[in-house]
Amino acid sequence: MADSITSSVSGYGLVFKRVMKDTNLNIEAKALYSYLSAYAGSNETAFPSVSLICHELGISDKRFQKYRKQLEEQGYLSIDRQRTDNGFSKNIYTIEHNPVSGNFVPVQNVPGQKLPGRNVPGQNVGTTINSSTINSITNNKETINSSSGQQSPFDFYQENGFGMLKPYVAEQISYWIDDFKDNGNEIVIEAMKESVNSNVTNWKYVNSILKSWYNDGVHTIEDIKVRNNKRSYKSTGTDGQLTGQALKDAMQDPDYWD
Repeated sequence: MADSITSSVSGYGLVFKRVMKDTNLNIEAKALYSYLSAYAGSNETAFPSVSLICHELGISDKRFQKYRKQLEEQGYLSIDRQRTDNGFSKNIYTIEHNPVSGNFVPVQNVPGQKLPGRNVPGQNVGTTINSSTINSITNNKETINSSSGQQSPFDFYQENGFGMLKPYVAEQISYWIDDFKDNGNEIVIEAMKESVNSNVTNWKYVNSILKSWYNDGVHTIEDIKVRNNKRSYKSTGTDGQLTGQALKDAMQDPDYWD
């Protein structure tokens, strides 16, 4: 039987010297490349969403888009948009080790995924990063809180009794921010607030609220208020809203969020 070697080292990735030596890239573009490479790791696992990247690097969405575009234009990064089976959208990012400026190399198909290939002359070989341990980068239309001063959903989650932010929760938060688009951060936080007000501080409950809002076509905080007013009218037969203990009792019932 052949011997094998197993390494316990994880949480790292390769950063190529030619990228660091490329004077066409700004320092922030190089930092973003290094960050994505670190999350790619040796086994090509996934990297976080746009929201989490900006949160951890302390940059705004605008700055992220600027330097992501710079990496694309210089051929170090290529992107393919994909819709997942559960309805969420994501991007498949490919880090290019030997780029051709202005051109992208073929995207290697991941088993079970149908990704369009690009045929570009040359011998460039990229590293395809697919959704795995956390999640792939999602819609780039998210509102990032670092530039606006607004608290991020990730911080709100950890600071309001939900516990430590686990990878699968961070993934789902990112998906919801993406699906609610420009108002994603505010809507996700609003769902957490409703959960806190109901004394049910767990992600499963928040997720059920967001799912109901999404299915009802909620796009803004105002839509949530209108929806709650309608539910109140249905429950009480009046234009008044359920308040206080009556509201808390009603929100404990999962059917309240249907």
